[in-house]
Amino acid sequence: MAKKIIDVTAAIIVKQGKILAARRGPGKHLQGYWEFPGGKVEENESPEICLERELFEELSISSRVGAYIGKSVFDYGEKIVRLMAYEVEHLSGDFKLVDHDEICWLDLEQIDDLKWAPADIPLIEQYKSRASVDRYYSSNAVEYCEETSEFDVGDLYSPFLENITKGAHILDLGCGSGRDSKAFRELGYEVTSIDASPEIAAWASTYTGHPVIVKSFLEMDEVEKYDGVWASASLLHCHQEQLPEVVDKILNSLKLGGVAYLSFKWGEFMSLDDRGRYFSNLTTQSLAQLLESVLNAEVLKIWDSEALLRGKPQRWVYATIRKCGDPL
Repeated sequence: MAKKIIDVTAAIIVKQGKILAARRGPGKHLQGYWEFPGGKVEENESPEICLERELFEELSISSRVGAYIGKSVFDYGEKIVRLMAYEVEHLSGDFKLVDHDEICWLDLEQIDDLKWAPADIPLIEQYKSRASVDRYYSSNAVEYCEETSEFDVGDLYSPFLENITKGAHILDLGCGSGRDSKAFRELGYEVTSIDASPEIAAWASTYTGHPVIVKSFLEMDEVEKYDGVWASASLLHCHQEQLPEVVDKILNSLKLGGVAYLSFKWGEFMSLDDRGRYFSNLTTQSLAQLLESVLNAEVLKIWDSEALLRGKPQRWVYATIRKCGDPL
């Protein structure tokens, strides 16, 4: 008999740069373990409504649910928990503990010091990866955009553009400086630009003369809207556990027959660069395995090449995929 999968929500509440952790109280499942507060999603209840309700019931606080951070699936033996995490703003109310016996506020660097519930651990890693990237780009947006807007990557356009018709609608996903959005418009394409960093989106909007939507990869919710998705050197900041979900969202946003372009730095593992940014590195083999794990995708081409990046050789891996099968 298949185990029941239980949907549970988790709130990542940040105040003045510190993250809330709550410890399960005596007599509770996983007593003594720390977790992000939240609870079980009830029938006909959205995760967002669930979180607001649970935080009021468990901690007596009013809250507002923000961006989706990621999910973790963990088999506890008697049940499988699918834990979905969101950024949450504490609006009002003093914290009063019901299911927990202690709360604490942690710097990002302290978060690994606690004994966390197993299902929460992957969410911690996903949040650390995102936070490191957000921290860098919020402080270095202008420098980054000025530098990358000058990069000449025109030779990378052909494997993508040869698969879509002139005038097609392209999503520039993680548009950065807006360099590619600008180039695609000049070539006659309709372009929608998205970036997760408000600071970078503001710079790119000025540079391109067009609005840039502030949205993370995991917040994508468009359905059959685009003829092509250009994700050049952008998904490499997703935590590796999030990549299958993000590729699913890309395919969902494509019209039937639409094509997506993806690129990553070459490597076997996740890494942290000297600028404090996390990277999900892939090889041709691991990128092929990732794409084999998603539905409705036909792999058109996977290849790699080496180019100079800031004066040093950097190997990259690329893929183009087509949405096929029944519409999602």
